[in-house]
Amino acid sequence: MLLKAALFLHIISAIFWIGGMLFLVAVVAPYLKTLTDPKEKSKIFQIVGTQFRKWGWVAIITLLVTGPVILYTLYGLPPSAIADPALHSSPWGTTLVIKLALVVIIVISALVHDFWIGPQARNSPGFSKIARLFGRVNLLIALLIVIFAVLLRAGGI
Repeated sequence: MLLKAALFLHIISAIFWIGGMLFLVAVVAPYLKTLTDPKEKSKIFQIVGTQFRKWGWVAIITLLVTGPVILYTLYGLPPSAIADPALHSSPWGTTLVIKLALVVIIVISALVHDFWIGPQARNSPGFSKIARLFGRVNLLIALLIVIFAVLLRAGGI
């Protein structure tokens, strides 16, 4: 039962977080390009971004909690095993390590984006461009994580 609950929460959280990023990039950003008033654009993006950030971090935290639960209950892998060189010698272990490295990168990047660059972007066109770049790069990293999750389930690279 724990495994099923963890898998469900993990998948729903990934869908929500990645889907939200896709929505921002594919729907909200193009819509904002149709507006002529820069203050209105900024206000709309700040409202949407702030609301998404709250729920996005709920999803991230859920992913960070359920991931180790899934590794342990499905594969018998405790967190300490990640540092075991024997794990890294298998295709499955290599895939897991790459996926986890991408998770670390995206969490750090999301923290920087959401709590430093994003707030600076409200009043700075330069930071606004950097924030957009971070958002797009985070989306690409998130999609890579999904690819590695699929590869992991299929036995590794």
